[in-house]
Amino acid sequence: MKIGMYGGIDNGRVRDRTIDYIAIDQGLSFLLREGIKPIVAIGDFDSLEETSLLEKVDVLRYNPVKDDTDTAIALKWAIEHGYDEIEITGVMQGRMDHFLGVLCLLEQYRDIHITIYDQKNCITLLKAGEYEIDCQHYHYFSIFAIDDTRLTLRKCVYELENYLLKRHDPLCVSNQCESILYLHTTADIFFIQAS
Repeated sequence: MKIGMYGGIDNGRVRDRTIDYIAIDQGLSFLLREGIKPIVAIGDFDSLEETSLLEKVDVLRYNPVKDDTDTAIALKWAIEHGYDEIEITGVMQGRMDHFLGVLCLLEQYRDIHITIYDQKNCITLLKAGEYEIDCQHYHYFSIFAIDDTRLTLRKCVYELENYLLKRHDPLCVSNQCESILYLHTTADIFFIQAS
């Protein structure tokens, strides 16, 4: 099952109006602005400017002094409720600490298909395997190894054949592909597309 989440950073319109959404803190105001009533609003709501909006939806409110971020709590809730494909927006601009925290969640939940969007970027974790990826909506792509991997890239500007990409290696930053990218990786990677 697929669900969307909208966090506390305004990233404009939602990408997919056909799925349900979870509001994360201030994300409630952004979803309601779009005319989307989330199935639940989750967070401590320390950044929600219009607290009266909480009266319009089901709310899971947490103490601001807690051991998880609002996004981590929302992600756990979604997984516990059977969602295995999750699109998250509104978490990638502004505070880098929260963004890095979301990358940690991608790595923690490798068996859940999680994609993070903002207005210019799309980030997902790809497990070891072979992929054909449609790159027509983004101009650039970058790859970062989570663990050392053997990487093959074809149908792109900078092709690679069985290259050993180590976790600390920035070689695969800012490649380009105009149509369908062929990618093979022997270990999990972060795959980032950017316009």
